Amino acid sequence: MNAKSDLLVDRVRGADRIASLDIVRGIAILFILIMNIPWMGGYGFILFDPRYPTWTPADYWATLFIHTFLEGTQRGLLELLFGAGIMIMARRAMTSDGPVEVADLHFRRNIWLCLFGLANAFVLLWYGDILLVYGLAAVFLFPFRKLGPKAQIGLAAIFLATLTLYNASGYREETNRLQKVEQIVAAEAAGKKISEEDKTTLKEHREKIERKTQLPADNAKAKEKIAKADKAHHSTLAAYWNAQLEGWTFLMGFFWVIEAEIVASMLIGMALFQWGIIQGRARQSIYWALLIAGYGIGLAVRGSFWVDTLRFQPGQHWQGIVFDLARLATTLGHLALIHLIVRSALGYRMLRPFEAAGRMPLTVYLFTSFLMMWIVFAPWGFDLFGAWGQAELLAVALIVIAAELVAANLWLKYYENGPMEWLWKSLAYERREPFRKLRGEPGDPAPSPA
Repeated sequence: MNAKSDLLVDRVRGADRIASLDIVRGIAILFILIMNIPWMGGYGFILFDPRYPTWTPADYWATLFIHTFLEGTQRGLLELLFGAGIMIMARRAMTSDGPVEVADLHFRRNIWLCLFGLANAFVLLWYGDILLVYGLAAVFLFPFRKLGPKAQIGLAAIFLATLTLYNASGYREETNRLQKVEQIVAAEAAGKKISEEDKTTLKEHREKIERKTQLPADNAKAKEKIAKADKAHHSTLAAYWNAQLEGWTFLMGFFWVIEAEIVASMLIGMALFQWGIIQGRARQSIYWALLIAGYGIGLAVRGSFWVDTLRFQPGQHWQGIVFDLARLATTLGHLALIHLIVRSALGYRMLRPFEAAGRMPLTVYLFTSFLMMWIVFAPWGFDLFGAWGQAELLAVALIVIAAELVAANLWLKYYENGPMEWLWKSLAYERREPFRKLRGEPGDPAPSPA
């Protein structure tokens, strides 16, 4: 055994793995495709409107279900798990005399993760990459590993409060804009002369209402954007690459907002690990409380928001102010539901196939980017960008998820790691990690669910 293993800086494997964490991670990394695919293969980034190319009842219900029950929560589960992972990896660096190798390993792992994220964005061309921002957040959070869970929750609350204030500021600005429009309309109706600035404000407002109330296929400006997007996605490699770069640049404009949400969720994951909740070791009553409160608050806020939004009528939605809190509540509801299911023998058998995906999440995530962005939707691949409505995109995502689930289980029958996990761990530990299972090796013992 090498020196690093003597210090217990070695990777977690075999019976030391927590099966429930792998199951949660597997579910999250697979089902995140449901949220990503409208942006990968549709006009989400161009139009910010789900009604193109089709808007059938199936599209409506698919959109309502995804945004109410899933949107942001699979990412949320991964963030909670990432926070728990920091605690697991730093298990021998919780005192002042802990081995420095733990910190070295932590920073190497996450610097490499950032580089994988940049490759995902600029080589695999998935502009919605999460690896870069996760790696940066994890680097920032390492010094907070020794805080107690209440302090970690307190810090998370500060970040969440900042996000809520940010959302409230946007709501207030929109309220002021609408009041200004009402004043201009009233002045115009009274026959008063209005300034050129007011005329521009009123024109932009009416165009905004037109875009909202009209189907994109019937709106001239929306059709212009669609035509431009089609040209970008169906011509040269350079045009396709530039289109994805535009999306990445747009998202990076909200970098601090994205990082604040991630840091808050990771801190909560660190606290939940210390309490034994995220790994399934808390009392059953805790999970029932999280399920009822999480879904009761989260689904009520998100559901009412999206029912209103999908009417495509002018107006403000107060729910947007607390949307980050509702996302977190729904995420905790998902976490509780998974653990309640896994606690029964039947439930564990049902969800155990997700363990394999949870043990090779980097491979699954990056392969999905490659499959979608280089084969399914690329102009030199199947060229299916913009071909499907929301319900069809959901069906495609479910087919891909099922295929990846089967592939992950087959792969780990013969290999110790996923290919990207093998590369990542070898780079982080600065040694060649096992790849193939040794002949006659029984493999990792099946860990208990909790």
